[in-house]
Amino acid sequence: MKLSRRSARSQAVNTDGHVIGLDIGATAVRAAVLALNGKGGGRPVVTVHGLGSAPLPPGAVVNGVVMEPAAVTAAIQTLWQTHKFKCRRVILGTSSPQAVVRPLQIPNLNAQQRAKALPFQAREIIALPLDEVVLDYAQIGDVDATTGMVSGLLIATPRRPVLAAVEAVQKAGLKVVRVDLSSFGALRSVATDALAVQAVVDIGAHLTSIVIHHDGVPRLVRTVARGGQELTDLLVENHGLPADEAERLKRETGMSGEHQAAAEVIRAGVRPLLAEIRSSVNYFRSANDGIALQGVVLTGGGAQLAGLADAVARQVGVATTIGSAMSAVSTGPVQPVGAAAGRPPVIEKPGRATGHDISGATAVSVGLALGAAA
Repeated sequence: MKLSRRSARSQAVNTDGHVIGLDIGATAVRAAVLALNGKGGGRPVVTVHGLGSAPLPPGAVVNGVVMEPAAVTAAIQTLWQTHKFKCRRVILGTSSPQAVVRPLQIPNLNAQQRAKALPFQAREIIALPLDEVVLDYAQIGDVDATTGMVSGLLIATPRRPVLAAVEAVQKAGLKVVRVDLSSFGALRSVATDALAVQAVVDIGAHLTSIVIHHDGVPRLVRTVARGGQELTDLLVENHGLPADEAERLKRETGMSGEHQAAAEVIRAGVRPLLAEIRSSVNYFRSANDGIALQGVVLTGGGAQLAGLADAVARQVGVATTIGSAMSAVSTGPVQPVGAAAGRPPVIEKPGRATGHDISGATAVSVGLALGAAA
């Protein structure tokens, strides 16, 4: 199974012209339905036709791994029934702290030759046994006429979690036509061409992905086992609250609210995540001398924590904003490697999405679907 094959675009499009991105998170499954409407001014034209989510019980998905397949399948079925989605072909996102994305030059080979050669190229880069990972390669740019080599990104993610997620989706009556990195989905959705070098930080309940791109091409990709659930758990532990009350208090208080004791717990709980973001930015700066980071955009449920954007800005020294899952509708997303090359899509006025649960969308689900906008 490939992670992000551009040649599979036609397979991703349903018979009605819609493409669906499906995001399986720790707390919910979310889907975005887009229509690819040809070209407009040299750019793909995309219309939003449906958005929605369905909750998952605690423990159904942990750190990107499906632990309770039946619960995930049931949630997907509920999502399709509630929002009356008719399409069955989906692009599925995957996320893991063990996922690896590395730059790699390889000879210019056809798809079949590349599939055979890639494990030999990857064995000195990937720490996991190669029979336990899904490998893919995303080419960047054209073939070097002098050397005959191509530049791109080697992508590897643990195989078993991917297969478990695919099986849960298929049991819901859907067909997974492509698996893509969730971090690439977030990048497509919220990054814009206004900044040439930008960090996109997607903060979920259990996992946070950090992608730093240069003109839409990822230069650093990390997923860390930190997220908003840590803060809720700390409030439960320190204040003896039920989980739902702790979640409410976290949202109302943030890092500097009136409940000073809770705010102090939250500030202490956020520090490890801030350290991960800072270390990622510092590593990028040290490895890319002369390329200055111009901004950070936060997305995901954890990004809404009051005071977090300011804290990140202080840590990394650049302006930090909160991106919307629907940023692409107003600004147009950057197209990272693994998606279509060229200018970002034109997003037309939403169709059935108007009046739908816009808050139920995620940058990941929208961006997964945008990956088919060739």
